[in-house]
Amino acid sequence: MESNRSNVNQSTIVQLDFSGTYVAITVVCLVMAAVIISLNGFVIFILARQKDNNRLHFFIFQLAIADLCVGLVSVLCDGIFKGILRQKWYLGDVMCRIWHYSTFVVIIVSNNLLIGMSVDRYLAVRYPLRTITGEYRPYKAIIIGSWIMALLIPVWTFPYIGAVLEGTSYYCHMEFTNEMGWQLYVTCTLLIVFFIPFLIVSVCYVGISVVVWNHWRQRRNLTEIIEMITTLKASGHTASNEGLLPKARIKTIKMTSIICFSFFICWLPATVFHILDVFDISVLDPRFYLILQRLYPLNSAFNPIIFLLFNKHLLPCWSPKSADKTYKSVRTTKTTV
Repeated sequence: MESNRSNVNQSTIVQLDFSGTYVAITVVCLVMAAVIISLNGFVIFILARQKDNNRLHFFIFQLAIADLCVGLVSVLCDGIFKGILRQKWYLGDVMCRIWHYSTFVVIIVSNNLLIGMSVDRYLAVRYPLRTITGEYRPYKAIIIGSWIMALLIPVWTFPYIGAVLEGTSYYCHMEFTNEMGWQLYVTCTLLIVFFIPFLIVSVCYVGISVVVWNHWRQRRNLTEIIEMITTLKASGHTASNEGLLPKARIKTIKMTSIICFSFFICWLPATVFHILDVFDISVLDPRFYLILQRLYPLNSAFNPIIFLLFNKHLLPCWSPKSADKTYKSVRTTKTTV
């Protein structure tokens, strides 16, 4: 996502030298793209090698694919088209529309998967018995729904995107007939990609906190869960996991909550600078907005780092003895969800 109403007024463009800004955009985007693509590619590689991935790993795998697409489609192409080529477009009107649409899709699906992962964590904590018996399995539907919504939501932008001839060169950006149209577009976009996801994720983790607090207060701890599992086995149910380790579940909640918190930290500055820019609130030099608005993909770089820090036992170079200290058995690992 970017501001493309020329981002600054034409008179400002004449007065300011943007050559250094284009170099900075190129460096920032290409470095971010290299980090995002390499880290998420590594996460995809190590999870694809796992024979028995649990539900959380399946979410992380899909999130890594979405973040990899963010690095390729959004960040790398942005560095090439907006930085190296200095916003000039050479691929025609159809490819311009496809690129803008694809950029929206990969950003929305990445954020949707964060929402889905938060909802899944809440349901796993709120209804632990269903996850044990295998009754609760909507996570694949959540992931499919995230991709379908991401493919449908940006369709409305097609009429406003195009390769426009300005002077002797073509430029690929969105065109609106008036300033209010542009402001509505940016406001709706920020609601979809930042404010609504942040609100839903916050509600989920507030709900998780309430459930954990109530269970602690009412002393519904490990003993009660084990008794439920024993009762289920005695009645003929086949439990999908044997044993439950509360610390392991808390670990997964910590990991997902940190991933969602990093989403807020990474998106907040870019969101603020987009709002300042679109409503013509002059706080910084206009050239800085072009760079600062492109920092939102940092979230796609932090996601794999956080996952790897919490799952060192999956690394090929990790010592088995060190892994055994944290995960006493494969069965315990499976119960983390």
